[in-house]
Formats: sequence, structure tokens, C-alpha cells
Amino acid sequence: MKRLPLIFAFATICLGAAAQQFKYDVKFDYIFLNSEFDRSSNVFEKSGTLHAARLTPLVGVDWNQGGLARHTLRLGVDLFKNMGEGLPAGDVFNEVLLYYNADVPVRRHRGTFSAIAGIFPRAFSEGFYSDAFFSDDVRYLDNNYEGMFFKYSNPNVYAELGLDWCGMKGLTRREAFRIMSAGKVSLFGTDLFNLGWSASMFHYAGSQTVRGVVDNTMVNPYLLLDFSSAIGIKNLSLRTGPIATYQWDRVHDTEKHMPWGLESILTIQEKAFGIEDTFYWGDDLYYYDGTYGPNVYYGEPFYSWPMEGRSWMDKLGLFYQPRISDCINLRVSLEFFFGKAMEDCPPVYRGTNQMLTLLFDLDKLTRR
Repeated sequence: MKRLPLIFAFATICLGAAAQQFKYDVKFDYIFLNSEFDRSSNVFEKSGTLHAARLTPLVGVDWNQGGLARHTLRLGVDLFKNMGEGLPAGDVFNEVLLYYNADVPVRRHRGTFSAIAGIFPRAFSEGFYSDAFFSDDVRYLDNNYEGMFFKYSNPNVYAELGLDWCGMKGLTRREAFRIMSAGKVSLFGTDLFNLGWSASMFHYAGSQTVRGVVDNTMVNPYLLLDFSSAIGIKNLSLRTGPIATYQWDRVHDTEKHMPWGLESILTIQEKAFGIEDTFYWGDDLYYYDGTYGPNVYYGEPFYSWPMEGRSWMDKLGLFYQPRISDCINLRVSLEFFFGKAMEDCPPVYRGTNQMLTLLFDLDKLTRR
């Protein structure tokens, strides 16, 4: 009986919006990611191939609230298939998407406030997060957030705050959630100087049969220098700042650990061709990696290493990203990894990634 008011409210919204605008959207996402790290004995990252496709059809309604807000209600399904997996057709149904989104203009600051709740695409988040927070695999395989997100933007400011509920407590399943935030402020009314941040507080708790709580908090304040407009090319930017962490296994460890390091990302792009170089120097950022692995750490493996002390890593990427149309995004990239020589891994050169991604977004076409 407690569900009846919620069902009635949902039905009232749908009926009230039925006279408004019916909307549909289809996204197709394809990825080919081949990793070759045999040269470094697969110490930092495992060799392997991710080859998959995703189709996300969505239907729903949009309606305006007298110019005060725009409301969006969507229902859809995430269809996902790993190439060559050989699973039954029914197993391609990966997840249901169900969300409500509101966009409210803030005219005083020429800005917009947005809020979303439910199960919604990761793309709703527009903030920058280092690969230490999320790897390419995670960004693709975990394509949706479950929770809520808030965003604010105007010509000089962008900020977001969100909650992603990653695991519900069960008999053996551990409760897990992440609170995250990112943003950027343009200084002096220009894109040249920007201050930004990204942060994540991940809470990995116990289950009905397992005690324990592991905290993993990461903060990355940075300075972004963007010379693109001044020089007249598509992208010439340098992003640099520290990545600081707070990690504690409350049951099995009496000490709190705070590994940190410095990261810089240099991006150069003219027309369709570009170079992106990521350099990191500092501590092993994944202190409990050997115990909890991907259950706690969602970033790229090369921010961790099996040795004492600080080290460094450099990823040099070459990419080709032509403009095909507003709704099609194609990117081909080749990445080379380098790092400090070790006893188990003598070469400075560690391995490569070859990646091709294709995104078709019908929504961008229908909005024109």
C-alpha cells in the first residue's frame, strides 16, 4: 500500500506530460581496446582485448514549466555484448535505465542548474576525472550511474556533485557507494587560466556475512592552462596538479594511509590529429590493491606498482578524431607506456594500447 502514492504521482506526471513532447533517443557505442604488456611481464597492466558493442534506446516525455524549468522523463534499456562471448541472446540485456531530469535556468548568472535521479548514463557527468579515478574499461563497462547528480554551469563556472550507489548490502554482496564532485572556474574572464578540481569518496562496507569498511578518498585540484584560442588551434592545453588520497581499512589496519603524487596532462590537437601525454610521479595510489583490487580501485592499473617508494609513469598517446557529423564521434588512438625500471620489470618501455571507439548519438541529431 505504501507504493500507491508513488505510483499515483508517477501516473499524474505522465498524464500531465502526455500532451507535451514525446521524445526518443538511441545511442550506439562500439569499442576495440587491445593492450599488449608482455614486455613488462604484465606487472602493471594485463595484456588482453576489450571488444564490445552497446545499444541504448530510450523513450519518454519532455515538458516545459512555463519557462521556469524543463523536465525530462526517460525509460530505456542498456543492451551490451562482448564480441565472441557466445552467450544467449537474452543475456545482452545489461541494465534498465529509468531517470528524471530537470534543467532550471538561473538568469541572474546566465547559468543553468540541472538535477537527475535514477539510473542514468555516465555521460550526464561533464567534469574531468583523471585516469587514476576511472579507467577506460570502467568508463565503458560501467556505463551508467545509479543515484543522483547535480550540476551548475555559467560562462565562467562549472560544478557537479553526484552519488553513485555501486552495491547493495546482501548475504555476501558488500554495500558500496561513491560521492564525487568535479568542476572548473575560469579566471579573469578568459579560458587561458582555469582552476579545477575532481574528488571521489568511495565507501566499501560489509555484507551480512563479512565485516569491514574500507575508505578510499581521492582529491585532484589542478591548474588548467588553455592556449587554444590565443594560438588559434583546436586544442593546446596543460593540466597539472596533485592527486592526494586518504585510505583506511577500518577492520584489518590500525593505520590510515595517504599516498599522493603529481600529475600533468599535455594535449595538442590540430584538426583531426592530436597528441596527449600523461605524466605521473609519486606514491603507489592504490595502497590496498593486493587485497581488494577492482572492488575498491576503479582507475588505470599503472598508478600502482609492486615496489617500495615513489616511482613515475608516462603515457604518450597519438590519436585521430575526425569530425564526421554532430551525432557521430570516431576516435582512433595508439598509446605508449613508460616507467621506472624495476627488478621484475627492467625495461623503461612497458607496452601499448591500441583503441578504436565509435559513438552514435541520435539525440544530438534531433536537437538541431
